[in-house]
Amino acid sequence: MKKEILKELNVEKLNICEPNGEVKMTLFNSQNIPSLILGYEDLLPGHRSKDGISGIMFYNNEGDECGGLIYGSGKDENGKPNMGMSLTFDKFKQDQVVQLHLTKSGDQQMYGFSIYDRPDHSIKESLETLKAFNKEENSEKKKTLLSKLRENNAQRIFVGSGIDGTPRISLFDKQGKEKIKILVDDNDNPVLKVNEKVIDLSKLV
Repeated sequence: MKKEILKELNVEKLNICEPNGEVKMTLFNSQNIPSLILGYEDLLPGHRSKDGISGIMFYNNEGDECGGLIYGSGKDENGKPNMGMSLTFDKFKQDQVVQLHLTKSGDQQMYGFSIYDRPDHSIKESLETLKAFNKEENSEKKKTLLSKLRENNAQRIFVGSGIDGTPRISLFDKQGKEKIKILVDDNDNPVLKVNEKVIDLSKLV
């Protein structure tokens, strides 16, 4: 049977669904970005609604957001462009573990590839800890909650160009602190930094 072909379709939001209505992918404009969905539940109603970004969101068989492509742009008060693009893949029931991203804010820009550690528990538990942290007034208890939030939850690798325009490879520890950096400086010299200490590569060649 010949299927009807539409030459053009204009919509503000488009859901790709299973026969039972389960959403697997959503295409959206800047006014219709989906909130954070986990197990078919909206965990943060209104989340990202004012970010002004468009893109695509993916969902797994559990009804969880599991990655997406987002992009947006604008100008600051001085008329300089601000923009960002991000392609992410999420850990099961958690935040992104792989990201390809590009950001520009005024004269500064950064683009590259990042890998992250994420905890094994659900992001729902992380959000509950964050909520408790924001409400807690005791400094020692806040410190404990912050440690829990940061546990197995940090950027570990970056490959790309930093905001200073220098191409680099960076390796981070479990707390997200940069430990090793390999870069090419403004004079096209290779540079290796370990714990911020510069290693003279010319002596190794």
